[in-house]
Amino acid sequence: MNYDEEIKRSVDELIDRLKNTSEYKEYMHATKVLNESPDIKEKVFEFRKENYFLQHAPAGEDIYEKVEKLRAKNEELLYRPDASDFLMTEWAFFGIVQDIFDRIMENMEF
Repeated sequence: MNYDEEIKRSVDELIDRLKNTSEYKEYMHATKVLNESPDIKEKVFEFRKENYFLQHAPAGEDIYEKVEKLRAKNEELLYRPDASDFLMTEWAFFGIVQDIFDRIMENMEF
């Protein structure tokens, strides 16, 4: 793949701007805090993985009950400040990244 240097510079600038958002800085702080508790980090990542697969279940499958069971199973974890802060800041930052990707895809013709 060979795209021009101007696009590469624009992408690098976008990355720098993303790194300077409060959402990214808060996410990185929450990541650092979570890394201080490897056992909790492992549980959070397992929760994220299970939640991801539920959110991407085949169309027509009723996942509401499964999501509620997952949350109930992880209730204690989700009330921990280190875990909940990580999950919330991750959600906020990746929402920005998803919005950027969506805008690109909406404005391209395939």
